[in-house]
Amino acid sequence: PTPSHLHRRTVDLAMLSLRGLLGRVGGGPGLGLVAACAPPRTDAARFAERGPKLARKKDMIRTWKIRPGDVVYVNSGKNKNSSGEVLMVDHRRNMLKVKGLNLRKVQDEDGNYKFIEKKIHYSNCALVDPAAGRPTRVGLTFTEDGDAIRISHLTGHVIPWPDPPKHLQKEPSEYTDGPKDTQPEVALRKTYDYHADNEAMRLARLTMTKYNYNN
Repeated sequence: PTPSHLHRRTVDLAMLSLRGLLGRVGGGPGLGLVAACAPPRTDAARFAERGPKLARKKDMIRTWKIRPGDVVYVNSGKNKNSSGEVLMVDHRRNMLKVKGLNLRKVQDEDGNYKFIEKKIHYSNCALVDPAAGRPTRVGLTFTEDGDAIRISHLTGHVIPWPDPPKHLQKEPSEYTDGPKDTQPEVALRKTYDYHADNEAMRLARLTMTKYNYNN
């Protein structure tokens, strides 16, 4: 570089340093020394902001067979041969969190250390068949209404879907009887007479027998 370029670079660096110092004196982060003036972040906040990378659109799993509340078996990684309950799923990253597995020690805002569950890739987990208590592959079949049913390849039994978390469950709405609704006392009234129906069936059989003999 020429002397003029070196002089220009020196001036630029001096201006950036000055801006950073002015920002620190004024209480702001400044323009050149943002990292130096920014308040320190805790491990938990830094990990929450970063997170795993998003999966590419072509690699995203279209049909998930695991939901929160299922019990899965980890077949790879440092927690291999362990099982636990699924806490949450991340469809955009093809990952899920398992209770008590893949723990990481972080520091919270109060300065206390705690363990949090890190995410595990979907391909490293297998659903546990509740009938056999062992991991199994799962197939899906669909009803006429479009509802998915999980079928265990190990036992052939249906694996029911877990109940959704409490914060996602809808409270049953109060129902008010309409003008066309049948009253409970009317619906519970006994209207079928077995003896009358039996007599009607006997007469019908006699009539059909007489008709068949005459022909």
